[in-house]
Amino acid sequence: MAMSAEEIRDFYGRCAAARQRLQELALRALPREKIREQIQRLGLSLDEEMGQTSGEELAYAFDLAIYTAPPGRSRAIDRVARQHARLPGEAALVLNALTRSWLSVFRVQDRHPEEGLLLEDALLGGEVWLVDQNLAETAPPGTVFASRIGRVGGFAITTGVMAPLDEAMLGGIQGMLRQGGVEAAALVEDPRFARAMWQRALGFHPDQGGG
Repeated sequence: MAMSAEEIRDFYGRCAAARQRLQELALRALPREKIREQIQRLGLSLDEEMGQTSGEELAYAFDLAIYTAPPGRSRAIDRVARQHARLPGEAALVLNALTRSWLSVFRVQDRHPEEGLLLEDALLGGEVWLVDQNLAETAPPGTVFASRIGRVGGFAITTGVMAPLDEAMLGGIQGMLRQGGVEAAALVEDPRFARAMWQRALGFHPDQGGG
């Protein structure tokens, strides 16, 4: 049975709350030094208590700490999934979405007729229905941004952070893919690409691809 727009918004709110709880579990399981390492790699100011860095800025470092890992190592979100394999109901759906989430560059096509936005995945191809109340209010058609998203049922949610881009930046990434012979799937799975996107969001403007 299809949900109404109000039911979708309520469901999204519960998904967002579950996402926060699950990501907090992943962060608590990480050594503090691993988080500090990601903060430093992003070029953020750092003190002993991470007090010089705002919560919004730290969210980008947390994303890298949770969703990326060196070759041969498991990601923090995957370890949470193994430890909490029997989560009930909606929490299990959200955890599955987070573990299967993918980073890409998206272009807003239009408002979804029920709720949220219709996105084009500009690097990997395909269309995605994204529910995110903040983006729905601030991202008109044509908006380009990088984000990590995962599907919960019929729609997708972000993992909580995004990087505003534009058509010129997207064209630069696509040109690099064509000229460099790099597969888009390999690029977006490289932690350096995520770091480059989040550095741009933080105003550091690295080269596309973050080599």
